[in-house]
Amino acid sequence: MTDAADQPASPECTLAARSGYQNLHAHCRQTRDLPLPFAFGILLQRRCGCPCHAARP
Repeated sequence: MTDAADQPASPECTLAARSGYQNLHAHCRQTRDLPLPFAFGILLQRRCGCPCHAARP
């Protein structure tokens, strides 16, 4: 698997980088990889690559 820092940021975190939208980081739900059920190694959604989520497991 790739590191979260190599992944693009979620739409919420991308918008939170703009002035006046900083509170949107709390709305990001991509804090972990979401695997496709019954499929090994295939992801439905990757975790957010935003630095604010890098320390989270």
